[in-house]
Amino acid sequence: EKVAAMAKGVDPEQYEKDTGVKWASSFTDVPDDGNCLMHAVWLGLSALKKHYPNLPGGGGELPTSAGRFRLAALMKMAKDLGYREAVSNQLQLWLSVDCDVLYSLEDLFLLPPDFQSLVVNTNLEVTGGAVQLEQIDIGAMVDQYIAAISQKQTDSGREFYLPLGELELETLCRVYGFRLQVVKTEAIDMITEAARKARKVPEEEAKRAQDVIGAAARTATEAANSAEEVGELLRTVIMYVGNVLDNESDERFRSIRAANPGFTKRVASRKGGAELMEACGFKREDRGGDVFYVAKQGAVTPAARYYLADFLADHSTKTGGYDAVTALVDPRTIHPEHILDRNQEAGNRIVRILNVRTNHYQVHLPRKP
Repeated sequence: EKVAAMAKGVDPEQYEKDTGVKWASSFTDVPDDGNCLMHAVWLGLSALKKHYPNLPGGGGELPTSAGRFRLAALMKMAKDLGYREAVSNQLQLWLSVDCDVLYSLEDLFLLPPDFQSLVVNTNLEVTGGAVQLEQIDIGAMVDQYIAAISQKQTDSGREFYLPLGELELETLCRVYGFRLQVVKTEAIDMITEAARKARKVPEEEAKRAQDVIGAAARTATEAANSAEEVGELLRTVIMYVGNVLDNESDERFRSIRAANPGFTKRVASRKGGAELMEACGFKREDRGGDVFYVAKQGAVTPAARYYLADFLADHSTKTGGYDAVTALVDPRTIHPEHILDRNQEAGNRIVRILNVRTNHYQVHLPRKP
């Protein structure tokens, strides 16, 4: 009964009215480099600041990149007494527990090896009675901890960031003055069902999508060399369709140059790719020797996005490929029961993220009013 009650969608227009913000109808992915959570938050705050500068909230000016935002945020956190106390309590726990328990703490072993060694060696001294916990300079260890999570790491020539934990999330909300909403991934099946129920698609449009777009999608799928090719093509077309629907008054999103490298690689070079674009409402036009795919007003409908999202999810389930379930979900339709508010301060300066897999996030971005 609880599942049935939760599996209902919020009306997108009502959500936008309640928050005073226009929102994108899909999640946006970020690079998988260990800094994805900070990248998602930075994108969300940057978009809010750009499109809705009068929303209440602190934090001041934002840096110009996700990497710089991480460093700036950690510098703010280092001065936050609440954060320093929380880190201090965590370190004192690590230094005083039995060594077997310490070795089972995943958060510790995500940190750089030299800091791990410092904690383990100090723990052995404390638990072995060689030194009292009160004699340890915990303040200095807090500084070393913050320095450790601030630095880029290198492994086999690849640079990456350390993922941040619960303490950093809580402090980030406080020092930048925003509500962080984390979509519960364990409820993803119910979220998907809720998203489907919240759709408002005329029967005629739905039938056309099933017949015309369905035929083009099946043709492109059968002609593809791999499941990855299919996923890339479908996700790209979904993006173009979404851009038109989410930016109805912006003509820039209605015209795609065929020679665009991204379009060429992911759509035009794939058998059936151009035909799929046309089935979705884009028409091929020759403009003085340059070819464009153009969507006239009203030619692209929500039914196209919904059908392709369903098609992609079904294809991914069958092939075990890319986890496309988020393509099905319009974040505006997610019911509050599926969301964990990390900072419940009143206000509509919201960053909403979805944990799509272990330590990787997507973000729900605001759009132009």
